[in-house]
Amino acid sequence: MARFAVLLSLLLALVGCRRGHAASKPSPALPGTLGTRVLVVERASGSLAAYDWSERTLLPNRIEGLGDLHHATMTFGPDLHWGFLATRSGRLVRIDLDTLKVDGEVQTSKNSIDLGITHDGRTIGVAEYIPGGVTLVDARTMTVKTRIPSSSRVTGMVDAPGNKLVCVLIEGQEIWILDPAASPPVTHKIKAGAGMPYDAMITADGRHYVVGKLGSDGIAVLDLEKPEAGVREISLRDPELPADVGSPKKLPHMASWAQAGRFLFVPLVGEKRLAVLERETFSFVKSVPLRGHPVYTVRAPSEREIWVSFSGEEDDAWLDVVDTTSLTVKRSLRVGRRVYHLDFTPRGSHLLVTANADDELVLVDAVRYEVVDRKKLRSPSGIFSPFRAARIGL
Repeated sequence: MARFAVLLSLLLALVGCRRGHAASKPSPALPGTLGTRVLVVERASGSLAAYDWSERTLLPNRIEGLGDLHHATMTFGPDLHWGFLATRSGRLVRIDLDTLKVDGEVQTSKNSIDLGITHDGRTIGVAEYIPGGVTLVDARTMTVKTRIPSSSRVTGMVDAPGNKLVCVLIEGQEIWILDPAASPPVTHKIKAGAGMPYDAMITADGRHYVVGKLGSDGIAVLDLEKPEAGVREISLRDPELPADVGSPKKLPHMASWAQAGRFLFVPLVGEKRLAVLERETFSFVKSVPLRGHPVYTVRAPSEREIWVSFSGEEDDAWLDVVDTTSLTVKRSLRVGRRVYHLDFTPRGSHLLVTANADDELVLVDAVRYEVVDRKKLRSPSGIFSPFRAARIGL
């Protein structure tokens, strides 16, 4: 909690700096402020919509012509000048956060899946699906610094302390640690353990890199302070459940994990439960029964609650709210059909939700547990907010 307060203070200071920067150059006035805007992927139309959650208004600056945005991902530079979008068309697009216009782009591959930015804001690492490998891009000039080829698809690209980047090779079954200042940039190649990786995440303190596997009930955990020690393999099977019930066959995307207090909360595909792990040791603690099959888990900034979305027509319009002290569901609420993504505002007063089947962006009052605004969008999916710049791994 103390770490989050420090990050939030730094972010607010950065927002203040960006406001000063914006005031020093002529630009059209936009509703709201940088600190309360979010960008929402409209994946069917290849566009980004902008929404101000404080003013509860859609901005007129829809960004069009961005290509294939299925599973598109955004990250933000530490100075809050630019946001960077990796597309499934292999384009890396830079968005000016003051004007909400495209401010540069570069073709990095035929198909990109993920990206991360170094903590100094100078280098973007792009995980490539086709033809595979990693592309390092200069964030200021939007030119390719180097291409690191591989016949393997790459995913799970995250930033790490020391201006490092970390990713995992799917077919290559390796974890790569990259230092853009080194030659060659890949400083470590670590075996990812048994099973085929498909996604990965980094813990909020930047210490552990966690890899999910296809066809496995386990994960691989790498201590980035001791990479030479290799991965630890952890089972997510609940020992109190029958093997055919308590053995997940695939985890959802690893960004859907949540960390709160001393626990990690892991949604499990095909099961109606969250796996709860101890945050330091990754040991299994218990299962939390849920209404349906979980997809996303998002921590409230207070760390007192985890909000969970679901798949399946009977449950995909609902959210469960899990109490992180009692490890039980304390409340359920209906927000809209086929929830694709959700994220909190910086201090947790509101939750933003995309209800894809309803073509709506939904704003939830997270104190009163009620919907307070709905806006029509075109097939909305990912929600990306500049305040993500203050969080490792986003």
